[in-house]
Amino acid sequence: MRTALALLPLMLFLFVAIVESRNDLREYWKLVMKNQDMPEEIQGLLNANIKSNLNTQEKAFKEDLESRPNISAYENDGTNTKENSKDVKDFEPRPNISAYGDNDIENKEKKGTVKDFEPRPNISAYGDNAIDVKEKKKVVKDFEPRPNISAYEDNVVDVKKKKGVTKDFEPRPNISAYGENDSDVKQKKQTINDFEPRPNISAYGENDIDVNEKKAAAKDFEPRPNISAYGDDVIDVKEKKKAVKDFEPRPSISACGDNVIDVKKKKGVTEDFEPRPNISTYGENDIDVKEKKQATNGFKPRPNISAYGKNDIDVHEKKAAGKDFEPRPNISAYGDNAIDAKEKRGATNDFEPRPNISAYGDNDIDVNKKEGAIKDFEPRPNISAYGENDINDNETKKPVEDFEPRPNISAYGDNDIDDRKKNNVISDFEPRPNISAYGNNDIDTKEKEKAAKDFEPRPNISAYGEK
Repeated sequence: MRTALALLPLMLFLFVAIVESRNDLREYWKLVMKNQDMPEEIQGLLNANIKSNLNTQEKAFKEDLESRPNISAYENDGTNTKENSKDVKDFEPRPNISAYGDNDIENKEKKGTVKDFEPRPNISAYGDNAIDVKEKKKVVKDFEPRPNISAYEDNVVDVKKKKGVTKDFEPRPNISAYGENDSDVKQKKQTINDFEPRPNISAYGENDIDVNEKKAAAKDFEPRPNISAYGDDVIDVKEKKKAVKDFEPRPSISACGDNVIDVKKKKGVTEDFEPRPNISTYGENDIDVKEKKQATNGFKPRPNISAYGKNDIDVHEKKAAGKDFEPRPNISAYGDNAIDAKEKRGATNDFEPRPNISAYGDNDIDVNKKEGAIKDFEPRPNISAYGENDINDNETKKPVEDFEPRPNISAYGDNDIDDRKKNNVISDFEPRPNISAYGNNDIDTKEKEKAAKDFEPRPNISAYGEK
């Protein structure tokens, strides 16, 4: 009984819900009641329900301003829009003109139409700023990224009148000066390109390295040409005027014992000696190359000039160019030797790996007036002296240029490094060129007026002991 009473309200609720879910209640009434009309009382109830659900309020039409145009000023600002008499239309999302600090934004007489602002244009000023766009007539376009001109310590970097065009600097061009330097690029009109890596000029002991007047070039020494003499031989090439070319494997001219090798006036060209050039004497020998004036070209690896015992190696007036020594040229003297290169005027260029000039004992290595240029030293050329040696090239005046990686000027001990009157511009040193002195050394570059070019990797000029 209780279950039947509980189901009756549920059935009535379902019936009413089904009836109200019909689109036209009168037609549904006729279908159920077998074509009988709906009573007026029920029709009155249906009309009352319909009117209560209707909303017939009419209001004024407002236009579609989209989203939040903002003109704002913060702190002591003046924002005046009294005479803004035209329409501001079609602001899309949030254009912002803001000023922070003691700013002045004035648009009193803004009479034209500002249209079609897209999303969030922002013009902002921070601090004591003045934003005035009344007569801004030109366009500033296409600034690229981060050119850097920097100076460290007591430097002067002046670019006031830079008139030439510097183009196509790709990532982060850097002009820097370290120490008491003067970098003046007022009228710098040209471009410095293509510097390569790691030239090294170093001195050990009480050395004096001056490259002021170094003028000529030594190029293209290939590998190990050998000139030697054995027994009581006399090899005289004083007036050899022609060219000896294209000796490929191990040409040997040797002398052993009391030999005299004199090449004082060797005027011809000796070219393209490829493997193992060797000039050596054993015992009481005399090797004199005082006036060697011609060019010895194309020696590639390990040219060796050595003397053992009481030897005399004199290269006072060596004026010609020795070129392109590639790996390990060695000039050494053992015992009471004298190695004098005071007036060596020719250029020694293109020493590639480890050229070595060394003296052991009471040796004298003097290169006071070395006037030629030392160019294109590739890996580790070494000029060293052991014992009481003297390395002096005070008046070498020519330029050492194009040092690319690691420029380093260092002195260890009681050294004197003076570049007070360095007049030229040393530009674009890339990584770590090294000029160093160890012990009581004197490195004087006061009158260094030119640039030394194309030193590639690690040329080394060193002296050990008390010179």
